[in-house]
Amino acid sequence: MKKKTPLAQGYILEETENTVVIATGFLRPSQNTGTGPMIQVYILYRHSNPVSATYSGADKHICGDCKLRGTIVDGKLVGRECYLNLHESVTSVWDCYERGNYPYLPKSEYPRVFRDRRTRIGTYGDGAFIQDDEIIPLIASSSKKWTGYTHQWVNRPDLSRWLMASVDSPTEQVRAKLAGWRTFRVSPYGNSARMLGEIVCPKSDEAGNLTTCHDCCLCDGKRGNTDARKDIVIQKHGRLAMQALARASKLVQIQTV
Repeated sequence: MKKKTPLAQGYILEETENTVVIATGFLRPSQNTGTGPMIQVYILYRHSNPVSATYSGADKHICGDCKLRGTIVDGKLVGRECYLNLHESVTSVWDCYERGNYPYLPKSEYPRVFRDRRTRIGTYGDGAFIQDDEIIPLIASSSKKWTGYTHQWVNRPDLSRWLMASVDSPTEQVRAKLAGWRTFRVSPYGNSARMLGEIVCPKSDEAGNLTTCHDCCLCDGKRGNTDARKDIVIQKHGRLAMQALARASKLVQIQTV
């Protein structure tokens, strides 16, 4: 009888020259209050911790041309707007990987390990940079439900079945829709306008935190041309929202002087 992989907190799903894909949360659920207790799939740069990778520009290996990652100008990181705090869970996962604490999970074990789980593909990093094309469909088919997003929707139309197109403007939203995607659009903080066919993310602050990603799972791609489900919009949140508030506060102070 073939020996089963022992259940662990996290597993390596793929290692390449520059990236590693890790799924966590199998023993101790994620404490992320927004997503709820989903299995979290990280795509990480292998050769340095996430903070160093971001400041060196090496995060291009797992984020590509995402507008939120910022750019390196004269050796300095400028314009980063990603809402993720790299000093918390992302770095903890990389540290655990660096210590060799995650076993490798064979694809034959996905149906057993992901069974009845709800999985978030791309907690950090873009799912389009998972190089084995079988991994995302297998995670989705093995999980009870899943969510996932990609900024690489122009170049990866093959992923529209499983992932949402992450778009950052109304123009991008229209382009992605015409290309056959369902979309997840981030709008400026305080902008409540919706495109045709969009609904406000139910777990967002502006929707009143009605649910969690774990219980919602609307962000799971598009089931062909007959899929008429709504697209999602959310205002910039987390650190991005705080930055917007700070800028607005400074503007008010200047105007009232």
